[in-house]
Amino acid sequence: MHTAGPLQRAALWITILLLLSSCSIFPWEKTREREPGVVSETARQAQQQFALGRYDKALEIYSSAYDKHHDAELRRGYAKIGEQIRAAADASYRGGNFAEAGTAYENLFDSGITTRDFAQTLSFDDDYLTGKIKACSNQLLEIGLMKYREEKIEEALAVWKKALVFDADNRTIKNAIDTATAQLQQLKSLK
Repeated sequence: MHTAGPLQRAALWITILLLLSSCSIFPWEKTREREPGVVSETARQAQQQFALGRYDKALEIYSSAYDKHHDAELRRGYAKIGEQIRAAADASYRGGNFAEAGTAYENLFDSGITTRDFAQTLSFDDDYLTGKIKACSNQLLEIGLMKYREEKIEEALAVWKKALVFDADNRTIKNAIDTATAQLQQLKSLK
């Protein structure tokens, strides 16, 4: 009969420890006791904020509860609300509401959900979100340019300002706003 040597026993223990850690059943890593109802109350509050379109608040509610309790049920709910927000943003984008979509994508990006210990389970990452934010601001830039060419300068400005809400560092849009604002002021001074 062959007995395991020290190296094989060490490899076996490492494998067992890795399997246990993926199941989160290390006795020293017990989930902190949570107050009764914290999961359901967190879900209720987050869904309420989601329904109101306050995606940033819904994410904050889960983030705070998850940081405090680091619970598997909260983790699932946190990931679920992230997926709901992403789905809502995608639907807004497909529907042509680029300002709403861009804001939702930015809420996800700014929340830090993609850096959490469950980020690999999400259907999106930072690259996806930044790409969608850029796509939304590009769409609004184009819509604003069409308005500008139609000599609807105030409408163009309103569209471009919507893009700055979620893409505040976009130099192209800032330049377009500066140019249109100067032109608008010149037109008003001629009247």
